[in-house]
Amino acid sequence: MKDLSDQDIYVIAISDSNKKEDFDDFTDFLFLLLTAGYYPGFTIARNVKTINPSTYIGGGFIKAIYGVIQGYCSVNGIDLSRIIVATNFDLTGTQRANLKKTLGVEVIDRTFVILKIFENNAHTKEAKLQVDIATLTWSKNHLVNAEGAYSQVTSGGGLHNKGSGEKQITLDRRHINLLIDSKKRELEKIKIARKNSRSKRNNSGVYKVAVVGYTNAGKSTLLNRMLAFSHGEKFVESRDSYFVTLETATREISKYGFMKLLLTDTVGFIRNLPTTLVEAFKSTLEEVKEADLIVHVVDISDKRSAQQIEVTESILKEIGAVDIPIVRLYNKFDLLINKPTQLPDENTLYCSLKDDEDILDIYRFICGALSKDWKTYSFEFPFEEDYGQFSSDNYVLSSLKNKNGYQVTVKMNPRTIYKYRYLLDKNS
Repeated sequence: MKDLSDQDIYVIAISDSNKKEDFDDFTDFLFLLLTAGYYPGFTIARNVKTINPSTYIGGGFIKAIYGVIQGYCSVNGIDLSRIIVATNFDLTGTQRANLKKTLGVEVIDRTFVILKIFENNAHTKEAKLQVDIATLTWSKNHLVNAEGAYSQVTSGGGLHNKGSGEKQITLDRRHINLLIDSKKRELEKIKIARKNSRSKRNNSGVYKVAVVGYTNAGKSTLLNRMLAFSHGEKFVESRDSYFVTLETATREISKYGFMKLLLTDTVGFIRNLPTTLVEAFKSTLEEVKEADLIVHVVDISDKRSAQQIEVTESILKEIGAVDIPIVRLYNKFDLLINKPTQLPDENTLYCSLKDDEDILDIYRFICGALSKDWKTYSFEFPFEEDYGQFSSDNYVLSSLKNKNGYQVTVKMNPRTIYKYRYLLDKNS
């Protein structure tokens, strides 16, 4: 994608609504712009009741934006070439071309900004392929629309010129389609390798937990804190920004005396995530569909948390992951001034990811959710047996050391209970 994020660029951010309920979405967009490297120097919002097929917004709003641009340039002594209008709504190629011509400045839309962030944060071959596919798909749609509009404008109604325009569009579209097909074939190879890796994990008896949630809710932080708690390695990148994680990262969480888990961090979600990106990243999100449990991390300190929950749930539905058991972690509880005193239900937990005690509570919470329907047994586990492996395979509720071993109360993992049947029979 064309790099428009030079430091000399001035961005005017546009919203198609000034309603209070839509302001949070515009706030999201401003943070997206900053993440992509664009500094929004001025914002303007107005309710758009009817979408204009040629320009999306009507003539009055365009005139207002034009006035803002002229005034902004005059006051700050800058040239029009250094102005970008960024819209918090998606434009067709025709609409974008017409706005650029009318306003006399570069115009980018919401999807362009999100694609730019994904492009900046894609580090693995898989992530780069997924972003390339999404970007090419977006470009193809804009190319066809923009070129189509250009062809009709410049042809003067003449059949010959219009036909030439359509022929060039066909060639360009075919070229992009070939590139998309090529990248999809490469991605399919990675998808098969990932599927084989999942198959091996499925046969291990270890339960898989997928961490999902709105971008910047704390998913990667959760994975890193649980890794640190279990003395694991290979931490994932985590910072206060949108879409830092684009590739899934699966780590084994294992601590003596605790049930072993495979914890997978996933790409963050956001309101109005472009369809092209959802489609491109479906192979990555297959990890969610393969999980035994979904942990939905929510930034409870964000006043938009209710809407963010809805966004995450809608995307889970879109990828076909609605039948998987789900629990919710209300993260950043420490930032609340008026803290609730009661949890909404048994499948929720308030947390802050600050210290080991908090992580221990989360570990137990996840294990409890996974073992909800497992049978509970109480018996003596002898010293000569491998207690570490036993506790790794199952969910030990309590353990009391005596002269012969450990008197345990444990929820037995149905996948590994065959390994300990002799102990159950011996103590029955």
